[in-house]
Amino acid sequence: MIMSKIFFVIPVFNRLKYTKECLKILEDNQESTFFKNNTIEIVIADDGSTDGTHEWVKTNYPKVVVLKGSGNLWYSGSMNLGISYALKDASCDYIMIWENDIFPDESFFKNLQKIIEQSKNPDIICAKIFFRNPPDRIFSMGGYFNLKTGRKEIIGYMKPDSHEFNNVLSVDWFCGQGVLVPRVVFDKIGLFDANAFPQYHGDSDFALRAKKAGFSILVHPELRVWNDTETSGLSHIKNKSLKIFIRSLYSIRSNNNISKDIKFYRRHTTSARAYLTLVKSYVWYIGSYLMWKTLGLFHIEKKDN
Repeated sequence: MIMSKIFFVIPVFNRLKYTKECLKILEDNQESTFFKNNTIEIVIADDGSTDGTHEWVKTNYPKVVVLKGSGNLWYSGSMNLGISYALKDASCDYIMIWENDIFPDESFFKNLQKIIEQSKNPDIICAKIFFRNPPDRIFSMGGYFNLKTGRKEIIGYMKPDSHEFNNVLSVDWFCGQGVLVPRVVFDKIGLFDANAFPQYHGDSDFALRAKKAGFSILVHPELRVWNDTETSGLSHIKNKSLKIFIRSLYSIRSNNNISKDIKFYRRHTTSARAYLTLVKSYVWYIGSYLMWKTLGLFHIEKKDN
């Protein structure tokens, strides 16, 4: 049996409650074959937390590496901080892209170890992600991106789990939660693009670049995690005011940042036709907001999914 050295890289900013839960979960899995058969290091990239994250982790988990960011790294910069630290170790075999608000099922690491042992290629191994609430609905099994039409699809979004989603899928991009990336991928394509995609699209841009470089991105349905999707980002704010809505069109914290999407399409699409899809998505986003604001005047509110 070949042991691997695997670095968990976990970007955090405040939300100490989640970091405590995250580290406890990893601690509770120390007896799994994954932790026993590999050398595991945990790296937290703390981008300027003000809630005592650094002090609490160092006191309670002294073996966990805590790297302090400037407070302006965002997601991609924080990931790069942790990944760069791991890649300095010549014996690093894999980077595990993790987040402090995901919760793996009890067989996650056992199944991951089997996949690693059976894998013959340097594939990127991804988890099936569920909503934490409601827990029976899929959040993502990765996605497809049509380079000509610009159509981006999240596989399984808001659908109940079924046999349809119980096969290994080869995808174009992944959500950066529970993703095992071989070192060779970073050696070939580099890190996340923290300049163009500091917060959103950093993971999908990285995935598309990896696929173009010849790596397979495989979602394994037996790797199940639950994600608390209500923890960050302007896109999660309900009943936006006009001011917040306008800010969502340019803020780094928003998945509806127009500049970010233009950069993404410029880099990854192969036809001018793709931009029509982008325009349609923003027409829908703006139109939907205006419609529900108008209906709100008549006390008709949008219901949650």
